[in-house]
Amino acid sequence: MEIKAFIIFAIVMLILYLITINNIMLTAIKQNKLKKGLAISYIIISIVSGIAISSFLIWKFFIN
Repeated sequence: MEIKAFIIFAIVMLILYLITINNIMLTAIKQNKLKKGLAISYIIISIVSGIAISSFLIWKFFIN
């Protein structure tokens, strides 16, 4: 039971981290302090990696 709670906590923290990082990147783009191509590629990579990690954790959660 503790492992499932830890997995849910990890998923929630990952989602909050990705939302925060993406908001920081969007703010940096709006203030022209960051190149658009770099920021957009980072946002896409972070979203894809977040989906992959969270789907793996959810899959592991339901298998156990």
